[in-house]
Amino acid sequence: MIQDYFVGLVAAACGCILLIGSALDAAWLMGLRRPRLLAESMGNTGARWMLGLIGVGLIALGGVIASGWRVDWSWLSQPAASSPAATRGS
Repeated sequence: MIQDYFVGLVAAACGCILLIGSALDAAWLMGLRRPRLLAESMGNTGARWMLGLIGVGLIALGGVIASGWRVDWSWLSQPAASSPAATRGS
């Protein structure tokens, strides 16, 4: 579906921005509030690595979404199988 491609592309684009910004130590990225708080708690290098890993994760997630993969939630609606201990003795 076209919406899968769109959402996947947006996720991958955000991941690319994070990955490139962390690799280049971009001032605009590290000046944002959340990365700045991350840098205060982990240090600048640790925050850059974390942002890069988040970027790689977003790129992977975008690829999975664009491929059309879906989680199968149908098992949640099936009744639970009764155990032998629950049927014994009543």
